[in-house]
Amino acid sequence: MSNITMQGKLVQVTRGNGLYMLSLDTDNAGGLLVLPATAERYHTLFPAGDPALNDQYEVTFNQTRDQITLLNVFDLAAEVIPADLVPTLTATQDFDLQGDDFMDTKKETTALEERLAAIRQDETLMQNIQTVIDQEENERLAKIKARQDGQGIEQLFTEEEIAQMSAPKTNTQPQGASLSARTQVSAQGEETKGE
Repeated sequence: MSNITMQGKLVQVTRGNGLYMLSLDTDNAGGLLVLPATAERYHTLFPAGDPALNDQYEVTFNQTRDQITLLNVFDLAAEVIPADLVPTLTATQDFDLQGDDFMDTKKETTALEERLAAIRQDETLMQNIQTVIDQEENERLAKIKARQDGQGIEQLFTEEEIAQMSAPKTNTQPQGASLSARTQVSAQGEETKGE
């Protein structure tokens, strides 16, 4: 009873009588090798579904006088996951299960409602909350009034400076002005003549 490992191209998978027969073309090892597998073993070897045909596979089987037992089938073209990443992949598979706990907000909603009900029933706490709300409202109104009264950045400028900034500017045309600037100045000059 010894394990035999061979490589070859998987050319056919046939089903019948509860068995799967995998036909492997071994090229240099003597032609076509047919390996049997029970349905349960087949689905263990290929959990993602039927294998891709005409790909190179490495098969390990055990041969006794009476029967052949297929132990392992590995697609040589398959992506290989390094052993170092297996713990990370296992952890990410658990995220889906943890998400159910995180997304269950019924307990948190119930606890929040109970806490809010307790706060609403506590007269002292409600008075403190109302006092804070009133203080914030008074501060907000005081800030609005201070802005309307001009207490702030507006005091940085004198009345004369504000008048100079708000006075209309006279259009003086520099000698090297662009054509669009000349057109605007001439259009404004015609408007003033018409008035």
